[in-house]
Formats: sequence, C-alpha cells, structure tokens
Amino acid sequence: MSSSELSPPNALPMLHDSSYVWIDVREAHEWTHGHLPNCIHLPMSQLKPEDFARFSKEQKMIMVCRTGSRSGRITQALREMGYSNVFNLFGGMLGLNRVLPQPIPVYMY
Repeated sequence: MSSSELSPPNALPMLHDSSYVWIDVREAHEWTHGHLPNCIHLPMSQLKPEDFARFSKEQKMIMVCRTGSRSGRITQALREMGYSNVFNLFGGMLGLNRVLPQPIPVYMY
C-alpha cells in the first residue's frame, strides 16, 4: 500500500467526516447497483480534468471504485495535477464492505 492509499479500516471514520469528499469513479450500471451515501459519482469513462476544477488543490478527497484499481489511476492523475490530499481507497468497495457494519451491494461482472 502506498502513501496515497487508505486501508478500509482507516478510511471508515472518514465516511462521517464532512471535510472529506468521496468520489466514486465506477460506471453508471455499477453505481446504480449500490453506492455510498453522500458520495459524488464521476464515472471514469467520462472524466475530464475540468470535472475537478470545483475542488481546491487542498481538498481532502477519497477516490473509490470496485477494487481500487481505477480509483488508483485517478488518484495518481490528480496528484500529478497538484491535488495534494487525494487518496485511493485500497481494495475499493469490496475492501470497504469487509469493515462496514452493513455492506453495500457491489456489481459483480
């Protein structure tokens, strides 16, 4: 795990911390199957750099997808663009579901 990744147990308290913005980069069919409440949906296939212009470079963001792979690529790209407080949820929704008291349905291919 790299310094730009958060483990599910460490990320869990941040679900209720309003200083963090959670962004789900899964596609629409995955999102409608189940997603975190108060999470922003920005599908990876439609992402453009200007989608993040509404956030300051210091905004705390946690990127999430199904397994952490796609969100990891977006995290890296955002860090290269100067966003210093963006993190990838290691293991994605599948990993987070292991520590949630009530798991969220995740689309399985």
